Amino acid sequence: MSPAMRFTTLVTLISFIPIGWHFGTVFELWGSAPETRVDFFIRIGIIVIGSIVASIIGAIITTVLTGKEDFEPDERETLVLRKAELAGYYSLAACICYLMWRAFDPLSPMQIANALLAAFTWSEFVKLVAGFVLLRRGV
Repeated sequence: MSPAMRFTTLVTLISFIPIGWHFGTVFELWGSAPETRVDFFIRIGIIVIGSIVASIIGAIITTVLTGKEDFEPDERETLVLRKAELAGYYSLAACICYLMWRAFDPLSPMQIANALLAAFTWSEFVKLVAGFVLLRRGV
């Protein structure tokens, strides 16, 4: 696996940490869930900014350790990344269709926001698993 694929995998795995923390509070496993709109947007800001900072730090470390030329994926890995992204998009579309199906259910705005966050998280998980499967299968 090239440094680019390792970097993409690492950033995706690291982004699951704050999202897991958020859903842990929502399901009352630890801490408290956000109770106001401001709390929720601060929480989402922490998740997004944390993922961006982690990807920047990871890119800097990977580029310094491997060099810029080695950071580019080869043709096979580019194809794997494309197909994995496509699988993620299809799963996101399926989640959005499911949420549309539930449009007339009495859901609170917070439940809808968490459902959308879960849909994006699920699509990232599908993308990650699809990438591993395609790499092992030898696309």
